Amino acid sequence: MKSILTNIRLDTKAANNCIKENKSLIGFDFYTDIPEYSVEKSDGDYIIVFKDASLNMPDGTYTVDDGIVDKVILKCNEKNVDATIKLSMESDSDIKVSNGVPAKMDFYVDRTPLKKILSDKKIALNPVHKKTTKSPTNLLPQVPMKDIAKKTSELLNLLYAKPHIIGSNYSDSFAINDDVEYDIAISFATEASLKDESGFKIYYDEQNDKSKSLAEILSKALERKSPLNNLGIHAKKYGDEFFEIPIVTIVPAIENSRLDDAHLRDIDYRSKIALAVFNGILEYFKSNSFSSILN
Repeated sequence: MKSILTNIRLDTKAANNCIKENKSLIGFDFYTDIPEYSVEKSDGDYIIVFKDASLNMPDGTYTVDDGIVDKVILKCNEKNVDATIKLSMESDSDIKVSNGVPAKMDFYVDRTPLKKILSDKKIALNPVHKKTTKSPTNLLPQVPMKDIAKKTSELLNLLYAKPHIIGSNYSDSFAINDDVEYDIAISFATEASLKDESGFKIYYDEQNDKSKSLAEILSKALERKSPLNNLGIHAKKYGDEFFEIPIVTIVPAIENSRLDDAHLRDIDYRSKIALAVFNGILEYFKSNSFSSILN
């Protein structure tokens, strides 16, 4: 009798326990026992072949996008089910199996190789504080902004980056002329719209090409995670002085939109945004490292 794969578990929120242990989890649930299986590596990716198994779910591509695991591709043929785990960089893995109904295989991917990219990177995180709100439910913007900044900081700390949350700042102009030389600076703020808009947007320093590059990368990262519309990237001036480092402002939702307000109240949404920001920061430093090697 064939084993039946009934579910794949992908927890891609910033607050999940596996990520806090620097692991990514892909879970496979079977109706009865775990079938015989083999694990191979191909070009840095993992291929799990479940033998004499079938699917009771759609095959295809399941996006993970948590910084180390890009996606899982499930394919079923007459005899086997193949699961290809696509990684952003090569890493070790571990497997735990538990019997029961359902029987579970947990496939863990080590996230610590990401330290090679993020270690010692100094990142300013600025949750903008506002005294008033135009939220339809009177949600103070600093509440979700502080939560997103905190979750982003936790993800970065796990991989030996050096994030710093700027406290009680009433604007997105950075007080960065201090003893810390940051590599990048990110504000989190909401704004009200006169156009009945709903979505997220990113502002970048019009005087800094690196700022625009960071904004473009973050915009794509947020688009993959947020259910809200992408309202694009927009140039702005951050004061009169020229900043050497890239500075951006992320607006994860529109303050006076009922839909956006509901998302800002949702802890899972904040967690998704934090992971998207983490992914964008990771991609920015990765692309810069690659550019340095080429040059």
